[in-house]
Amino acid sequence: MQYTAKKPFNSVVILKEGEFRYRFQEDHIFKDIRYNQITKVKVHTDLFRRYFAYFLAPFMVISQLGVGFAVGFDWIVLLNILVWLLLMVVYLRSKKVYTVQIIKGPLTADIYATHQLKEAKMIQKAIESHC
Repeated sequence: MQYTAKKPFNSVVILKEGEFRYRFQEDHIFKDIRYNQITKVKVHTDLFRRYFAYFLAPFMVISQLGVGFAVGFDWIVLLNILVWLLLMVVYLRSKKVYTVQIIKGPLTADIYATHQLKEAKMIQKAIESHC
C-alpha cells in the first residue's frame, strides 16, 4: 500500500510486509524502517502556529494597546496593532499541517505530512496494525 501526499509536502510512505519505506519532503532517497523497531506512532500538528496565534500575537496586541494608552495612540502604535491583528488572522486561517512521526527507541523520524487529519490517522493506523 502506498500513500503519496499532495503538494507542497511530497511525502511518500510505502507499506510492505516486513518494513516500510518513506521519503519525507525534499529527500530524494527512500529510507527503510522495520516494523519491529517502532515503539510508538504519533500524529502531531505544527506547534509554532499554535503558540504564535494563541499566545504571541494576542500578547503583542495587548502590549501595543498598553503602550497606546500610556503614550498616546500615535499612527505607529495603531499600525503595530493592525499588523499584529492581521498576522494573527492569517495564522488562524491558514491550513494546519499534520505530521506522522514514528518513535524508534530514542530516535524519532517525521515520515509523512498532510493537511488532512483523516489521512494522517489512516497512515498511523496502518503502521500500527503491522507492528
